[in-house]
Amino acid sequence: MAFIKITIVLLMLSLSAKSQTFAEWFDQKNTQKKYLLQQVAALQAYEGVLKTGYNVAHNGLGAIGSAGKSEYNLHSSYYGSLKTVSPAIKNNSQVKDILVWQLDILTAFGKLKNDPYYQKVQQAVLADCDKQLTGLQQVVTDGNLQMNDAERLKRIGVIHTAMLDNYRFTASFCNQAALLERNKGNESKDVQTLKNLYGNR
Repeated sequence: MAFIKITIVLLMLSLSAKSQTFAEWFDQKNTQKKYLLQQVAALQAYEGVLKTGYNVAHNGLGAIGSAGKSEYNLHSSYYGSLKTVSPAIKNNSQVKDILVWQLDILTAFGKLKNDPYYQKVQQAVLADCDKQLTGLQQVVTDGNLQMNDAERLKRIGVIHTAMLDNYRFTASFCNQAALLERNKGNESKDVQTLKNLYGNR
């Protein structure tokens, strides 16, 4: 009885399992060719889908890449233009004022007597002038700074104000120094005159 039960269970399992049919059993070569042709057809269909997907990905990424490249070129052109100084900036009247004031400052200090105090003041003023002129040169020379015209004009305005202060200080200082030297000269003449007058008695 147990044998019959086991046989029935095995038969039921064999019916539920996928197995070769009798036709497949007797005609295995043709069945194998049929399976291989089905696999080739499936691979060809997969190849078509794969090519389509690759083309979509390649063209889509290419479009993204070309869009990114054109965006990069626009930004590069813009930032490159910021390094180029326009003629309006180079020929700005404030730039000319700064250069004229520098010459006037040098001329004014050149007229002073060779005195240690005067030399210290001159060195301090000329050091600041040099700093301002270096900043001006960077602003008005191509390739140094990335600035638009408004930013360049603002920076030139700051330098203009600093150089005007240096010019005014120098003019005032040199005038006072010249006046002091004249007064010293007059005093020494007066002393000499007094000596001459009273020394003879």
